[in-house]
Amino acid sequence: MTNFKIDHFVFAANTLSEGTKALKNILHEDLSEINTHETMGTYNRVISIGSCYLEVISLDPKNQNANSNTWFNLSDKIYREKFLKIPKLISFVISSDELNSSIFFEKEFFVSRNKYKWFFKKPNFEYLKKNNFANINLFPSLINWQSVSPLNDMKKSSYIFQSLEIALNKNHKLLYDFLLSLNLKEKIIFNFNDSLNDELLSLKLTLKSSMNDKYILIS
Repeated sequence: MTNFKIDHFVFAANTLSEGTKALKNILHEDLSEINTHETMGTYNRVISIGSCYLEVISLDPKNQNANSNTWFNLSDKIYREKFLKIPKLISFVISSDELNSSIFFEKEFFVSRNKYKWFFKKPNFEYLKKNNFANINLFPSLINWQSVSPLNDMKKSSYIFQSLEIALNKNHKLLYDFLLSLNLKEKIIFNFNDSLNDELLSLKLTLKSSMNDKYILIS
């Protein structure tokens, strides 16, 4: 039986400095040093939030490798202009101990960074668009670690993941059905509405302080 769990959340921005500033203003904590993804044309900073982690990511202006294969559609200028007017939580990644073929995903590809190695599967954006799936990054990507996860090596936040809220409309029922089929242990709240406005179909992450009863929201 394949095991699934939320691996990390994706907070994206047009520049890494802009995204880092926005996230630090919420957490009031420092993030990791910069990590580069040479073949993707992106770079990020990360922080552990309990059993998963949070990354802030953007295109790397010094790297010209961004192309149609770049994760989270970040190489698409139209997408960035529409959805990244401000830094925001755009997607999440689910880890799996095996990556089976599925109409929802493209073929996996291999990525490595230092001692970390993994296979990654992007959502099949063309299939989702044909099925009127509006905000395509709401559909998670899949990751299969071929090495240890970096989770235990990264800086730890004092905030712990509590829940993920996903705002959907009727065209997103396939996401609802897909996530239910994974039997994830993490708390996911589905908020259905009638809006067809792509920008209102979004993610909201709730974190709780490990030191007191303070909660923060990231969206």
